[in-house]
Amino acid sequence: MEAWEKGDYSFLRKSAASDYIKKILIHKAQARPGKRFFGEAYIASRIEMVDGWYNSYKWLTESKWLSGYGLKPEFEGPFHKALTKHFEKESLVNLQEKASLLFKNYRSDFFDCGRYRKPVAPDLWLVTLEGAHIFLESKLPEDCVKASQLAGLALIRKCLGESKKVQVSVINLYPEGSTPKGEKDALEAFSYFYKVA
Repeated sequence: MEAWEKGDYSFLRKSAASDYIKKILIHKAQARPGKRFFGEAYIASRIEMVDGWYNSYKWLTESKWLSGYGLKPEFEGPFHKALTKHFEKESLVNLQEKASLLFKNYRSDFFDCGRYRKPVAPDLWLVTLEGAHIFLESKLPEDCVKASQLAGLALIRKCLGESKKVQVSVINLYPEGSTPKGEKDALEAFSYFYKVA
């Protein structure tokens, strides 16, 4: 992390992470120096993949991700192309419909951390050698998982996992010898969102 904060991205450049992940994370880290994007880069550098994408896009809730209109060509366009290549439009439409309904009766008692009222997509989407689609949310020690992020993971697992092998995870990164912060209610919240989706 110290090297990353100083602008040394060599561990990611030398890794087997996808070209897309390398390009977008280094681009973002250069624009916003510090430890931002380190967790995503570290995880992507450690997992074998056929392909992979970083995303900070609202593809669970914004209709432009169904049509592809108005997307920026450098990063959004390739991400959209990957979505439509790997998942049927019907599954993506179903996911967005359920996302718009999910927070109508939202239980706000799960977390103090974050009050964003729409499901959000996780940081990374990786396709493994076995053809599984893994969606990962990365958390550094001082960060906590938010209800909106768990809702996004639950929607992805339920709606896209009907026709593909889909796995979802939250990965907490922490220094060796310390204890991860974690969230005691995370599993309960994920189960709740999965059920109501």
